[in-house]
Amino acid sequence: MHCSDVILREKLIGRSPNALRSTHRKLQPKNENLSFRHFSAEGWRDSVLGAPRRLLVSLGSFSRTASPSPAKEDLPKLPVPDLESTMQKYLAQVEVIAPKCWEKTQSIVKSFLAGPGPKLQQRLLDRREQTINWATDLWLKDMYLSVPLPLPINSNPGLVLQPKKFTNQREAACFLAKFLNGLFDYQELADRDELPVERLRSTDGKPGQPLCMMQHYKLFSKYRRPGKELDEQLVLDRASSGNHVIVVNHNQFYSVPVRASDRGRLTEAELTQQILKIMEIPADPRTPPVGVLTAARRPFWAAAREELAKNDSNRRNLELLERCLCIICLDDDVLPTTFNDSIGKKREVGHWIGDRDETNLFHHALHGGGSRHLGANRWYDKTLQFFLGKDGAWGVNYEHSAAEAPAVFGIIESIESQIAAMSPPDENTIPSHLPAPEKLEWQLSEQSLNDIRDAMTSFDAMVEDLDLCVFHFTEYNKDFIKSCKVSPDVYIQLVLQLTYFRLHGTSVATYESAGLRRFALGRVDCIRSASVEALAWAKAMCQGDPGDQPPLSAVQQEEGAKRVQFTIYSDQKIRQLFQLAVKRQTKEMNDNVSGHGIDNHLLGLRESAKQAGDPVPELFTDEAYRRINRFALSTSQITTLNDIMAGYGPVVPEGYGCAYNFRKNGVLFYISAFHSDGRTSTSRFAKALESSLRATAAMLQDSPK
Repeated sequence: MHCSDVILREKLIGRSPNALRSTHRKLQPKNENLSFRHFSAEGWRDSVLGAPRRLLVSLGSFSRTASPSPAKEDLPKLPVPDLESTMQKYLAQVEVIAPKCWEKTQSIVKSFLAGPGPKLQQRLLDRREQTINWATDLWLKDMYLSVPLPLPINSNPGLVLQPKKFTNQREAACFLAKFLNGLFDYQELADRDELPVERLRSTDGKPGQPLCMMQHYKLFSKYRRPGKELDEQLVLDRASSGNHVIVVNHNQFYSVPVRASDRGRLTEAELTQQILKIMEIPADPRTPPVGVLTAARRPFWAAAREELAKNDSNRRNLELLERCLCIICLDDDVLPTTFNDSIGKKREVGHWIGDRDETNLFHHALHGGGSRHLGANRWYDKTLQFFLGKDGAWGVNYEHSAAEAPAVFGIIESIESQIAAMSPPDENTIPSHLPAPEKLEWQLSEQSLNDIRDAMTSFDAMVEDLDLCVFHFTEYNKDFIKSCKVSPDVYIQLVLQLTYFRLHGTSVATYESAGLRRFALGRVDCIRSASVEALAWAKAMCQGDPGDQPPLSAVQQEEGAKRVQFTIYSDQKIRQLFQLAVKRQTKEMNDNVSGHGIDNHLLGLRESAKQAGDPVPELFTDEAYRRINRFALSTSQITTLNDIMAGYGPVVPEGYGCAYNFRKNGVLFYISAFHSDGRTSTSRFAKALESSLRATAAMLQDSPK
């Protein structure tokens, strides 16, 4: 069963730079005397392909209400799960994650069912009748828009595509022009409501169930604007957006108009020449790294944006950035090998560019190395920003509130396959007479300069704290797993439970995304992989001396985690426990993708009380509720046609992020943690994961035929 990936962000947890206790890369000396020139606008040049010259921002330009999916077939509405069923599943989570709270929570659940629960459930049923999707708006606010953490690492995924090989700048510019042309073609299909409808795979040869295509249709028109308390997701109108792209080089932004009413789109040759003009502009050390502000905490960036917008020229720059089709980042630098995996890898495995390994490229995609390297050569609020390095590094950093990964992967892989089939570019191009790309000039107050300095400091501390590892497991692939009559996704989820238990001797709240696109405007719910059954199997697999287990962390002690007691299990008993865990995890997965998960339901019940002005029920203020929503293991399956690396940071300071991608020669894992926790380590997680994958396969291979 395919599960589209999403990243849950824990909004209650922040990380102070003072908490960083472990430094794994030497920092360059900080420049405490940054002095950027205050630029003055040279005037707005009018041209046949000029962007609109008046300030366009107005409430009437945006739509913040959902519209029906343009898919040609009607889709069912997301169901509201049964209340008592959700409560039983909730208690099962408390039992495995916060066992000391279980008896108290039983009483709270009983009171909830006898008190406000049924009334709140009816409100959700009424909401379902009155809306296209009762959960999506609530989920969007809770998952993304109310989270104050910075977007890079905490929210925006990084994707590393197959590295490119160019012999000169013109080849690189030509590739980008071809890629942009592919994006324009896709956008025009969407404008005509002609995107092909994706469907679930069918085993009987008949067309599978259609999936909601709204994420695909709105991918280019959504933008996340920061707010002091709540971000806004803007839905831009097509009349005044998507008709230019922003190219950023050496931290300087340029607007490149690509359409005009009197002549249509730029040709590929014209686009190539416009991009070449930007590539050939030398770096100016006086250029203010304004893009770094988008890497700050959201309330900080919201205040900094207000300061910028006091100036008309700045306000227009912000508008051009919001309304562009996408952003192209020209990275005229490479991350040093200090960002490589500390445990080392064989060069013949995976993507390497010179001395840069896959972990180095993973860092590049997630944060660009911070302000000391390429991290300010970005605008993290934009849904799609592509980066191309001078060494051929090629990838995407995308703002996640607009769409799940399948929508992004689908566009990229389709365009790349089209480019691969094209003939080489014509060297004898006719020079165009288009005006040069427009340089976005900023008028910066002393407050804005201070904001940039503060954003650089906090961003670099966050980058320094990030621990990444790309792990290749090549001893078997999903074909072996299927031969054992187990879903590959269920198998990996249980292996991850075993891995965490091997390292930390306990079970934690685990998140895996479950795609809900079979429903109108569906996004995701949470497959909760931690279970009593999975814990029992992990304990059996780790039978031995409990004294070998690592000590419990302060957080685990606070949350009531217990050191497990070991019993010697027979091989047959271990396999039986595994089958019970498989059965439970399979049901959990199927319940979620069919709209019967508990996380959206619990969120809806809680928000129904808030919206009505009722007291928030004790169920949602109880300690157990906090604990089961602290996802120390955040996971997702990534499904791609090609070898794409993709991942994200942990969602809590003591947690791990772990994305995985099944390939023909094995499974790729993209693991993240934070150095400052002191107990988490991606290299140790990778080693324990390797042991768990081997042990699980051996258990199944030794089973009687």
